[in-house]
Parts: sequence; structure tokens; C-alpha cells
Amino acid sequence: MRAEHRSTINYRRLARRNLPSMLRYKFLYEYGYDKGAVVVAAIVADICETIRRYYARPGDLEAGQLTYMAPAVTERGGRGKTMARTKLVPVRLTVVAQEDLEAMRSRLSVTRRREIRVRRLSAEAHRQGGLLSQADVAALIGCSEAAVSQTAVDLRRRGEFLPLRGYVADMGSFPTHKAQVIRLYLGGLTTPDIASRTFHSKQAVDRYIRGFDRVRLLAPKFDPEELPALTGMSAPLIDQYLALIDEHGLSRKEVSARAVDAS
Repeated sequence: MRAEHRSTINYRRLARRNLPSMLRYKFLYEYGYDKGAVVVAAIVADICETIRRYYARPGDLEAGQLTYMAPAVTERGGRGKTMARTKLVPVRLTVVAQEDLEAMRSRLSVTRRREIRVRRLSAEAHRQGGLLSQADVAALIGCSEAAVSQTAVDLRRRGEFLPLRGYVADMGSFPTHKAQVIRLYLGGLTTPDIASRTFHSKQAVDRYIRGFDRVRLLAPKFDPEELPALTGMSAPLIDQYLALIDEHGLSRKEVSARAVDAS
């Protein structure tokens, strides 16, 4: 059997495991409704929308969803801080969604399908006040942490930031988000735009910008090895800031002025 034909069959089988499909079946085969499948589909769609609008409660789960306990957005990690000492919040996650089935029918690559799921799950948790880690997402979608990490890195290179815990809380092996914020700042984005795109508060964004400006002012006057002690920032972050300064040509005038003074 051709792969394309198999994908279509799998899509039809999986896409029908929901409330609308059950109601359509009842109309056509149990209630004896004889106005045809098109009319039935319209009636069922209206019924389901009415149910969602007037009867669904925040805690109700739809087909393909589950409740998961995630660390609260306000929680920060620390040395020796265990999950037992971390505030958790229940979040409703859609493990199987219509977009997953559409991706299957379109025969998207495994990588693209994983991007869709990682993006959706991390965003759903964040909207409900929780943060998923790479390990959380890996367990939910049945892949390795390395695969989730690579997905996040690939999207970040394309300018899309995922609200995963390691990134938002600046934990674990995630590259620091501060340099990412500064890159957007140097690209001309305003503080509110940067905050919205990177899932950080406006206060945090302004704090990172002030730190970067401090490095930019001190860099022409001191050796790079001295900057961590002078700024209170880590050496890797200083290196990233210096690379951004060079990349955007921000230090050229300052270096030239320093050379003139030295002469």
C-alpha cells in the first residue's frame, strides 16, 4: 500500500475519534435522520459550538487532552531546590490536536510535526501559568530530550522563542536568553515587543538592556577579563555581548577614540 494512501487512511481513522464524529454517527445510523451527511455535519458543528460556549468549564477536558502538573511561571530554580519545594499548577494540554492530524495527512516530516507539538504544548502551559521543561515535553510526545532541545534551538535560530522552563527561567543547558533579548533590541524592537516575543516581563527586558549598555560603555576602557568583576555578569554572557557589539559595529567609534587618546 502506498505511503500516501496509508497516511490518508490513518488520518480518517484518527480524526473521527471525537464528539462531532460520534454525534454524526448517531444522527445518521441511530436516529434515522434522512436529510443527508452535509446537513448533519452543519447541525453537529452548531451543537458542539453551543456546548463549548455555554457549558464547558475551565477544568473540562476535550478528546486528546490531559491535565498535567507543571511548575508555576513565577517559580525559579536554585541549587538544591527540588520539585517537592516547587509550586505546581494544573494545566490542560492538548496531546493530540487537529493540526497534528492535518500534518500527518500532509505527510510533513517528523521534525516539522514535532515542532508543531512542542510549540503548542509549551504555549498552552504558559498561557495557563505553567512552564514545561524539555523533559516534560519529551515525556508527553514520546521522544528524547535531545530532540526537544534541537527543536527549540532550530526555532530560536529562526527568531521564534518557545516558553520552555529552561529558557524562561534561565535554567539548565539552555543558552542564555539575555543575548537573544539584546539581539532583538539592536534590531530596533521596542521593549514591549521584545517582552511579548520572548515571554519576559518588560522590567526584565529593560534590565538586560541596561546591563548590555554597561558592557558597551566599559568595553573600550577595560580588558575583557576585567568586565565580569566590573559588571557582575558571567564571562560567557560578557563574551556574547562583546560579540554582538562587534557584529553591529557599535565599538568602532569608541575604539577609534581610544586609539586617538592613546596616541
